[in-house]
Amino acid sequence: MNDNKITIADIARKLNISKSTVSKALSNATDVSEKTRERVLSCASEMGYNVEPDAAVKEKNFIIFIYGINYGDVDQFAYEVILGFQAAANSENVGVQIVTIDDYELRSGKYYAVMKSRNYEGSFFIGFKPHKTFIEHVRRTNLPIVVLDNYFDSPLVARVGCDNQLGMRHMVRYLYKMGHRRIAFLSGEPDSNISTEREQGYRETLQEAGIPPEEILIGYGSFTGTGMEDTVLELAKKNPTAICCASDIIACNCVRILKNAGIGVPEQISVTGYDDLPGARFNSPALTTVYQNRIHIGKTAFHTLRLLQSGIKFKAALLRPELVVRDSVRQLQPADTNMDFLLAEMDEDALSDTRYAAQGGILP
Repeated sequence: MNDNKITIADIARKLNISKSTVSKALSNATDVSEKTRERVLSCASEMGYNVEPDAAVKEKNFIIFIYGINYGDVDQFAYEVILGFQAAANSENVGVQIVTIDDYELRSGKYYAVMKSRNYEGSFFIGFKPHKTFIEHVRRTNLPIVVLDNYFDSPLVARVGCDNQLGMRHMVRYLYKMGHRRIAFLSGEPDSNISTEREQGYRETLQEAGIPPEEILIGYGSFTGTGMEDTVLELAKKNPTAICCASDIIACNCVRILKNAGIGVPEQISVTGYDDLPGARFNSPALTTVYQNRIHIGKTAFHTLRLLQSGIKFKAALLRPELVVRDSVRQLQPADTNMDFLLAEMDEDALSDTRYAAQGGILP
């Protein structure tokens, strides 16, 4: 993770609290408030602190398999997910081993040999969807498995993450309220479960607003955000007033490409993201985006494994995403407004009020 060893004392000094409070927060002690715990975990994440316990000395151990993700970077989605998992495991004296998987190990299923080397009682998969070899091993083993943002139908497998459709619904509704009617959608790989679900939320919300989705306003690329110049500029030629991106990384690259082409953001085209990664608020302009509490996702993954382990047939645990309003969306004055659509969503939108206020956003 971080080359410089970050200690509990470093976190305590930055937050101006005692080392014992930091230690209790990181170990999920009951005499620390949830607000303080979240503050400590967020600071630990930003500083690159690793709360992973020593799996070798624990009686019970879980393993995290990671494919295709640089989890050691605090700006990456998986970093805080793992931090939350480790914090929850540490509080119950459960060891955690992190194993990265390359393409060969993914195709061959060789990574399952690692499961036999220690007393692992469950696994958490991040960064890849269930495939043939994975399915075969699930059917041969009797260990619980949690998968991030993917799903496989088995009593031993559960999905964790946030509700992707709901998050995109929040975003499209917000753009509609800001006067946008010609809204484009830009995602990563089209075969990704995240792409499919967020696109579905985009399409359904437009339809509910009385706006037929246009295929020419939907584009795909990579969740790494690279190599998307042609796709972004082709979308821009279709005259959208806003581009709704399926991740912050895609959105930041979209803003850069538009600016390099002389297109102002948000003066000419508004751009939104998804995930609320640390870099979103420092982008220029700061991104309006969808927040996923990644620490809570990690904790939920751990506790879901515990439920599966106890024999509870758990299918999925989806957290509620929240809208974060910043500077990358311009207010327009639309010629028409679907009041039935707006009135039908008022109660659900109220759920995001707290996040608006916390981010300094202004409710329309």
